[in-house]
Amino acid sequence: MAVVDAPIIDDEVFDDAPGSAGLRLPAIFSRFTSVNSRRVLGMALVLVLLAVTLAVPVRTYWSQRGEFNRLQAANEQLARDVEHYQRRVTEQNDPAYIEAAAREQLQYVMPGEKPLVLTYPSREQQEKAQEKERKYASNPWYQNLWDAVSTPPEDK
Repeated sequence: MAVVDAPIIDDEVFDDAPGSAGLRLPAIFSRFTSVNSRRVLGMALVLVLLAVTLAVPVRTYWSQRGEFNRLQAANEQLARDVEHYQRRVTEQNDPAYIEAAAREQLQYVMPGEKPLVLTYPSREQQEKAQEKERKYASNPWYQNLWDAVSTPPEDK
């Protein structure tokens, strides 16, 4: 009897698929040749349903976390404001502060002190002086010299 050589089957060669005559693939892909397509489809469907189911709660969690952080920052700002106003109330109850405020805002003086009141020029006087300065600056130097010599000062 003649011994017939049996064909050697290599796991890395896929001759089953049409058009893949002797195509060599890495060994890792050999696992995927025996995967059931229904199983893959079922797993993909489960993953999609899981993603859709978790999308809304995760979005709600992140939005509530952002709102919590904003409210916490606003609460800290309000606490700082309360502390500031408490310090102001304590300060305003101090007799020394009341006296200083009365002197500054109401211009009160103690008996025996001499008040000094400074008056500033009015708006009209300021505008008149500025106009005179602009006129002086626009004249040539010899005109300003002639005016200084020929006319006496107005304030004396």
